[in-house]
Amino acid sequence: MTRIKSFIVFASVFAVLSAFALVGAKDVKAQESSAMSDLVKRIEALESKGGGGNVSAPKIRGLKMGGMIKHRFEYRDDTDGDGDAEDSDFTLQRIWLDFDADISRHIRGFVRLQDSRTWGAEQSTVGNLSRVDLMEGWIDIRNLDDWSPWLKNLSLKIGRWQQFYGDHRLIGHLNWANQGRGYDGIKLRWDDQKGNWLDAFAYQISEDKTGGVSGETGALAIPAYSNAVTRDELFWGIYSHFNVPGVKGMAAEPYLIVRNRSRDQNDVAPGFLTIPVGVDGAGNDLGGATYASGEQRYTAGARITGKDMSWLPGADFTFEQAWQFGKIEPAGNRTSKDIQAFAGAWGGGYTFANVPWSPRIGYDFVYASGDSRAGNQTGGLRNNTFDQLYPTGHARLGYIDMHGWQNIKDHQIHLTLKPTKKLVLKTDYHMFSAAEKRDGWYTVGGGFRAAVPDASGSFDSDYGDELDLTLMYQMFEHMGVTVGYSHYFIDDAIENRYTNDKDVDWFYIQSVVKF
Repeated sequence: MTRIKSFIVFASVFAVLSAFALVGAKDVKAQESSAMSDLVKRIEALESKGGGGNVSAPKIRGLKMGGMIKHRFEYRDDTDGDGDAEDSDFTLQRIWLDFDADISRHIRGFVRLQDSRTWGAEQSTVGNLSRVDLMEGWIDIRNLDDWSPWLKNLSLKIGRWQQFYGDHRLIGHLNWANQGRGYDGIKLRWDDQKGNWLDAFAYQISEDKTGGVSGETGALAIPAYSNAVTRDELFWGIYSHFNVPGVKGMAAEPYLIVRNRSRDQNDVAPGFLTIPVGVDGAGNDLGGATYASGEQRYTAGARITGKDMSWLPGADFTFEQAWQFGKIEPAGNRTSKDIQAFAGAWGGGYTFANVPWSPRIGYDFVYASGDSRAGNQTGGLRNNTFDQLYPTGHARLGYIDMHGWQNIKDHQIHLTLKPTKKLVLKTDYHMFSAAEKRDGWYTVGGGFRAAVPDASGSFDSDYGDELDLTLMYQMFEHMGVTVGYSHYFIDDAIENRYTNDKDVDWFYIQSVVKF
């Protein structure tokens, strides 16, 4: 009986719907176009609300797209400079895709996506290493004088971007590396549009409290804490550029840079020392905790440059001097150390404009202080080793990248030739030695390798010499090719550390396409 009732209800509903369908069939064709259009509009309206994205872009003044594709093959017969027979060769690939939006008179937005990889790293043709990342993403708020005349010539930049100043010795984008360096922060710039400007910036280099966003490496993101960021690191300061009044071609760049690394109590034990915290009335230590080393490092200096000077045609020079002071709080030692360090890069050259190939010859001397106590981690109340902060180290101290701007002396001789407008030939020779022979050898990335005495127990300061040969050719309008060869002649300071005394050879060929 129930089935019969259900069948009667179904038949009735079916009959009613069929009747409506027959009545409306005459108008289907006429209404088909308008019905579909109405449906699309409804979908668009739904997508533009709630958490969905607006399917139509807002009206902006202009949008530019661009990018870069770079490939580099490298071969090195001694990967780490230790004199063994190890060699390596690999091919790097780096791709940028840029979106530059001139949103309005007051706002500009920029996004750069990057993919960095090594050929063959995925191990198969169906691998996926998920290497695409946000290289830059920022907004620039400008023309603030529309808001108040007191804000004339000011602009505000917020987000992530690649920053560099001067010769990249202290702050650089590191674009020689396949990954590059991006800074997260904020920058206020004053610019008179006549070549004079001043930047006040603050960057968050690392953050302990990450908010637990998926994929982060902070303490809140990894339950096991094995790779947790255990301290905050803030990098801020002022960098400026001013034309020297009345002296055409000369400019001065004073700066003050501060790096603050907090000495935070660490909830993760691996890799950190447990040190006492608190003392009783008798001076006995109570309890313990793990800590990361802390630092408050101030770098003050100036860079002075001269080029295309009417009163000294053909000549160019760069003089940079920096001093560092502050305090270091080593992990496992409650006594802080005063920082007293300095560094400089002084050099110049002359270009023979009326000679075939327009040769330029130049000389530079680069220096960074070291510490007489090995590794500057033990003994004394001072730390005298200069810290290179966040440089683009490549090529400033040789193309083969054996040294950083720390505990170093480098005499450089340069020769540059331009056979054609598209072809540049460069020859550079470096003579490296330690500023303090008992301090260690600091690599281009700031890594430390302790100094080792010879058989007689004495230390040597001579690292070695390097020869760099570079060819740069603008093959097409949007494509350039660079070929380089370098040879490092190791000396006693490196030979004392390693039993083998093998020199280092390095070769690369690179192509860059920009669009």
